[in-house]
Amino acid sequence: MRVITWNLNSRTNKKDLTEQCDYLRKGDFDIITLQEVLLGSEGFIKDYFANESVICSFDLVKDKSVLVNKRKYGQIIISKSPIINIEEFAPVPFPERVLSCSIQDYEVHTTHVPPGSSNGVIKVEHFEGLYKFLSQRGVKNMILTGDFNSPKQELMSGEVITWGQKVNSNGKVRIAVNPKWKDECTGERWDLAERNIIENHTDLDMKDVFRSQHGYEKESFSWFTNKGVGRRYDHIFCSSNMRVDNVFYDQEPRTRKISDHSPLIAELG
Repeated sequence: MRVITWNLNSRTNKKDLTEQCDYLRKGDFDIITLQEVLLGSEGFIKDYFANESVICSFDLVKDKSVLVNKRKYGQIIISKSPIINIEEFAPVPFPERVLSCSIQDYEVHTTHVPPGSSNGVIKVEHFEGLYKFLSQRGVKNMILTGDFNSPKQELMSGEVITWGQKVNSNGKVRIAVNPKWKDECTGERWDLAERNIIENHTDLDMKDVFRSQHGYEKESFSWFTNKGVGRRYDHIFCSSNMRVDNVFYDQEPRTRKISDHSPLIAELG
């Protein structure tokens, strides 16, 4: 089963959307999960993949007038097989940031975690709500994908640095939260919330698909800051019983500038 997760970078013009969709079609994916879909791109993507099963998180929003500013981002899942919507919602501040469904024998979830730099404790509440939701699912074959805006850094030793931590000039790691949000959330809570999924996914009987195949000695990123600092923000997690045959970040779409994120592609058994 060939799976891709990709943040589309909020593109709405026809040229960019056509290039993105052409890339996805050429990849011959069984399951496609997309983030940063806008109301202005949703229709184009649905029309392009009209012969496949498509579900969008905007479909589940009754009052679409709320889908502005920080709530303008949606998720899409596309599948060659029929999609069955999961009626339960993850208890997160922006419900359209999580999309869940069943595809054959698999339960598939995709998410776009709000960045903490502009959303503060909302990011923490999203991680907490998502972890609670997934911990109650109780299914054997689960796939979780998306843009998690985490971790801050991964060391070759396997140590994960979250955005609830700071690395001093001497390399020492300590708990710290952006002073902008110190009255809303402690560093300890922030650190634990991100770690719940990024590191403690094993408590959900899941594995990080990329790290399970490559370990922590292989450095690979899916997004870069304006200063060129790489972050591995885009992830695929799957149930520990599932086989990982291949997994890699395809940097070509990002270097071609059809998105500012590199898609993550995995072949799962």
